[in-house]
Amino acid sequence: MSLLNKFLKYRYLIALLAFVIGVSLNLHGSSISNWNKYGISQTIWNSQSTTQNDFNSDSDKIDIESNLNNWISIPPRADGTIVGVPRMIRTDEWLVQTPFYLSQANSGNQLINPTYEFSGQNMIVAYNAPVRHISVIGKPFNWGFLFLGASRGLSWYWCFKIIGMLLLSFEFGMIITKKNKLLSLLGSAWITFSPSVQWWFMQHLGDVVFFSLLIMVIIYHFLFTASKKKKLLYASLLSSALIGFVLVIYPAFQVPFAYLISAFFLIYFIRAWKMRLLTRFDWIVMLGTLLFSGGIIGYTLWESREAIALTLNTVYPGSRVSVGGGLKLHQLIEFLLNIALPFKIPTFSNQVELASSFQFLPLFFLAIPFLIKKDQVKDNTFGLFLVAYTLLLTAYAFITIPELLSKVTLFSFVTSSRAWQTVSVTGVFASVWFLSYIWEMKDKKIWVLLLTMLPSSLLLAYLVVVDRNYISYLDNNEMLKILGLYLVIYLLFIFRSKLAIFSMLVLILLSGWTVNPIVRGIGVIENKAISVTIKKIVKQDQNAIWMTENGKLYQLPQMLGVHSIDGVRFYPDLKLMKKLDPKNQFETNWNRYSHLNYILTTEETKMTNPSPDSLSIQLNVKSLESLEVDYILTNRDLVSLFGSDKFSKVYGADQDGNMIFQYKN
Repeated sequence: MSLLNKFLKYRYLIALLAFVIGVSLNLHGSSISNWNKYGISQTIWNSQSTTQNDFNSDSDKIDIESNLNNWISIPPRADGTIVGVPRMIRTDEWLVQTPFYLSQANSGNQLINPTYEFSGQNMIVAYNAPVRHISVIGKPFNWGFLFLGASRGLSWYWCFKIIGMLLLSFEFGMIITKKNKLLSLLGSAWITFSPSVQWWFMQHLGDVVFFSLLIMVIIYHFLFTASKKKKLLYASLLSSALIGFVLVIYPAFQVPFAYLISAFFLIYFIRAWKMRLLTRFDWIVMLGTLLFSGGIIGYTLWESREAIALTLNTVYPGSRVSVGGGLKLHQLIEFLLNIALPFKIPTFSNQVELASSFQFLPLFFLAIPFLIKKDQVKDNTFGLFLVAYTLLLTAYAFITIPELLSKVTLFSFVTSSRAWQTVSVTGVFASVWFLSYIWEMKDKKIWVLLLTMLPSSLLLAYLVVVDRNYISYLDNNEMLKILGLYLVIYLLFIFRSKLAIFSMLVLILLSGWTVNPIVRGIGVIENKAISVTIKKIVKQDQNAIWMTENGKLYQLPQMLGVHSIDGVRFYPDLKLMKKLDPKNQFETNWNRYSHLNYILTTEETKMTNPSPDSLSIQLNVKSLESLEVDYILTNRDLVSLFGSDKFSKVYGADQDGNMIFQYKN
C-alpha cells in the first residue's frame, strides 16, 4: 500500500509527465489511419501505405489471444499505429469529426469555417471543433489546436481528455466511496475504459461524461473547502465545465446527465448548508460563476442562433419526440458482448450501438432494502440516488411513457438507446459506490447478497440459453462463460478478495482499453502525394474553389484548408443550395445533416438520398460556372467525358486512381 500511496500522492505530477510525453510524441487515439483504405494510399515516396484494421480478419471466430499477440507494433506501423487497430465503424470520428478539427487548424480556427463554401459552417455546432472564440474556455482539450497546429493539436486533444478523465474518475470515486483509494483507483479505469465511453470517446458521450465528472468533483470540493484561494480556483474550473457541458449541444445525453448533476448538487449543497459551511463569500462566488458561464453560453448560442435554427429545422435529424420503450428484453444480456466487440465485427448491428459496460447493478439492487438501515440513508443518499436513477433510466429504455410526461421532463430529447448508454455509465458509478459500502460493512450479511443476486443471475442465464439474437456472434457456451466470469468477479468482491480487483481490471482492459488505437502523428494525411499536390496548387491559387466528384474524398479538401463545395454539413448551406436548386425542387433531399457527394453529368441536376445522412447530387456540368468551381478532384477522366475545352488535367492518375482537373471557366 505504501507504493500505491506514493503513486496517488504524485498522481498529478505523473499525469502531467505522461501528458507532456504523449503530446511530444504526437500520440492520439484517432482511427484516421483508415484513410489509407478510403482512397488516399499513395505516399510522397511513391509507395502505397497500408492499414491493418478490424476488417482485415477473414475469420468468423474471435481469437482474442491471436489478436493481442499482434496488438503492439514497435516501431509503429507505416500508418503510425503503435497499439491496436483503427476502427472503420467510427466514421463519425475519423471521417467527420477529426477532419473538422484538422480543417480548423489549417484554416485559422474561425467560428465560421470559410472553407465550407458558400456560407461557411459554424464549427461549434459542428462537433464543437476548436475555435478562437471565448467559448473555447469550456473546451480545454481543444486548446492544442489553437497554438500547436494540426498534428500536436490532435495529440493534445486525446492525451488531455483521457488523462483528465482518469484523474476525474478517481476523484469522483474518492467522493462516492468515502476515500477508498483502492476502489477509487479501480473506478478510474472502470469509468474511463467503459466500452460505451470508449466507443463514443471523441463524440458526445465522451464529452458529457468528462464534463459531468468535472462539475460534480468541483462542486464537492468547493462546498467543503475553507480556503478562499481554492474556492476561486474551483469556481474558474466550474465555469469552464459548465460552458463545456452546455455547448456539447446533444440533449440526448445532456438531459439525463443534467438530472444526475442536479441531484448531486442538491444533496451535497443541503449537507453543506446544514453544516453551516456556506459564507457570504461563497454566495458571491457562486453567483459570479453562474453569471460568467451563463454569459459566455448565452453569447455563444446567440452568435450561433442561425446555425442552430437551421439544424433544428432539418428533415434529418430534425426535432424528434422520444417516449422511451424502444429496447427489447433480450438486450439485458447485450453487455456480455462487450468483451468480444473489439475483436469481431457484428453483422446484426454495430459495435458503437452495442457497447455498454460491465456493472453489477442487476445483481445487487434487490439487496439494498435489506442492507441499508434507516440511520445509514443520510450518509448514502447519493449512492442510493444512483441506484434509483439508473433503474429509472432502465425502465424508460424498456417502457413507453406518456408524451406529455416525456416533454415536461425533457426526456422527449432522449431516445431509448441513448438512455441505455447513459445507464452503462451511471450503473458503473452505482457499482463503485455499492462495492465500497459492502466493503465497509461490519455485518456484511453475505447470505443476503447471495440470495438477492440469484433472481437476476437466473434471468440472465435464461436469456442467454433461449435467446437467438446473438447466436451468430457468440454461441450459448461463449455467452455462458462470460456470464460465469461476471458472476464470479461479483462474488469475489463480496468476499473482498484482491483477486476481484485484478479480475475486474482484466475485464475492463479487454473490453474498453482495446477499443481505440494508439497512433503517432497524422502522416497518413500529410505525407500523401495527393495532399501535398493540393497544398501546392492552393499556395499558388489561394481563393480557388474545389469540388470532389464520383468518390469518397469529399472531406479531404477542407481538411487541408481548401475552399470546397463538398464536405459534411451539419445543416444546409442555403447559398449553395440556392445555386444548386434555385426552385427548391429538392428541399426535402438537401435540408438535412448530410455527406455531400457529386457526380458530373450532361443531364439535368438531380438530388437523391441513398441514406438519411447522404446527399447524392447529379450535377449538370454547366453548373460549374455558376458555382465558381476551379478544380475537381475525381477518379474519372473528365477530359474524355466532357472535352478538353472544359477541363485540363493537372494531376494523376495516381496509384489510387485520383486525378485533379482544372475547369476552364
